[in-house]
Amino acid sequence: MGSLFARVMRRARAARLSELLRRLAELWLREFLALFPAPVAQWLVGRGDAGLVLAAEADEIVLRLLAGGQRESASRRLARTDYTPAAVEKFLQEHKLTRADVTLGIRLPRAQVFCRSFTLPRQAIASLDRIVEQDLVAKTPFRRDEIYCGYAAARMGGDKLFVRQWVARRDVVEAAVSDLALGLDAVTFVDTEPEPDAGAARIPLRSERGDHGRWVGRAATGLAASAVLLAILAAGLTYWRQASALDELDSHVTAARAKAQQVRATIDKLEQKQATVLRLRTRKTEEPGLLDAWEEASRVLPSHSWLTELRLSETSDKRQISMTGFSVAAASLVGMIDQSPFFTDTALTAPIALDTVEQREHFALQARLKRPEPIRRASR
Repeated sequence: MGSLFARVMRRARAARLSELLRRLAELWLREFLALFPAPVAQWLVGRGDAGLVLAAEADEIVLRLLAGGQRESASRRLARTDYTPAAVEKFLQEHKLTRADVTLGIRLPRAQVFCRSFTLPRQAIASLDRIVEQDLVAKTPFRRDEIYCGYAAARMGGDKLFVRQWVARRDVVEAAVSDLALGLDAVTFVDTEPEPDAGAARIPLRSERGDHGRWVGRAATGLAASAVLLAILAAGLTYWRQASALDELDSHVTAARAKAQQVRATIDKLEQKQATVLRLRTRKTEEPGLLDAWEEASRVLPSHSWLTELRLSETSDKRQISMTGFSVAAASLVGMIDQSPFFTDTALTAPIALDTVEQREHFALQARLKRPEPIRRASR
């Protein structure tokens, strides 16, 4: 008894796990298909394709176009004499469809389709196909090789499943297919007129495995295509980001290079100015100044001579001292001044004239300043 209870509990857990996985699969499929336009999603799934249902009546053939599974969207009645493959193609073309876009089915009178209903525990959903078929064989007189059957299951309150099953005899289906001048391999399903409380029956004539394989193949193709597309987009986005970053970096480098060149030019100008200032300062420290010349002139001139003017003039290549004054012996001053270590190239700049007021000779001379020898040796 304990082992039986354990098996029941394991089956219940397996059923709950199967239901959870089914819900996750439906959620994943719904979110995946939402990424595509409706026609592409419909092509991937393949289960929502349009259906064309043919029904043979007394003197007419009725064409019914189903959209979204079982909802009738258009219909047309053709006389049997007008019923041809071309007429069917024309009907489909009027609705922008081709024969490859629809699944073909036939409609049987309701009296030729047996219908039954029963309930199952919700845990049976994991093995619903097998359980429904076993129940059909066990509780009805039909032989499995003599019938086509289909079913639909819906949840009821609590832990129950409501199952509605339809059965059609094979010979009846084959006769209806022959009456419509079709091949049995071309027909995908059989249905009947909708019942007021139960809706239309739908009996597949072939296993759903082929359609499922096609849907899996399409879904796999869609997933592979989407993965390739996402990879291309990711690679393109990465390349675009890197190119944008490199372009931005290149613009920054160009701007920084221009600023660096400006700074380098400014530094070069400052260095030139500093060198000029330093050179001037060095020259001033090495060359004797006006005070030095005044002090040396006072030392060299004899007591009977004096200066009324001492002027220093500078050019790019030399510095000159101009002296104007009075002396008893003005002519001898040129030699005296030229012997000084501070002066050279001494010469009179104007004739010597006797000043009657001072009773002295008025003189005007000039000399070029030079660095004394001790100063030169110290600077080296």
